[in-house]
Amino acid sequence: MSRRDWRVLIGGAVALAAIGLVLALNMRPSDANLAVEAFVLFVGALGMMLLVRATARLFPAQTVSRIELLSRPAKRKDKRLGELVRIERELEMATQSAFDTHYRLRPLLRELAETRLAQHGVELDGPGGRAEELLGPDGWDLVRPDLVRPAEHHAAGVRLATVDRAVTALEEL
Repeated sequence: MSRRDWRVLIGGAVALAAIGLVLALNMRPSDANLAVEAFVLFVGALGMMLLVRATARLFPAQTVSRIELLSRPAKRKDKRLGELVRIERELEMATQSAFDTHYRLRPLLRELAETRLAQHGVELDGPGGRAEELLGPDGWDLVRPDLVRPAEHHAAGVRLATVDRAVTALEEL
């Protein structure tokens, strides 16, 4: 709002308050002190508003309030890809339980193995045992098609060294 707009607004508010004061004095002359006190309080509040506005103009305008800055979510310190974080979490869980090895890690390794083997013209579930030969014993034990789900879901998961050997075999393809 411009200065002129503020002057009109304040002048209008004081005029309305004055009209209210005159009406209150005419309707209830016995409460004249109360009406004058209410008028003075209102005009004082308007004066305080103008004082705050004038003081605020002395300082540079902030583009973002401090409250808004504090309420923003903290920036992630870990700038790794979300997919990598998900895979790390699944690997961690797979080392803890046989259930997670079978239902989380195995599908991921099967997808990787299918892609890498296809580059050599070999099907993961195809006949001939070529996939088993290329993946090695550790890799094949994790991705073989006839692997049944574990009877005991809370049994120990796969060892990290086994996963490391299987992934190394995949990388070497």
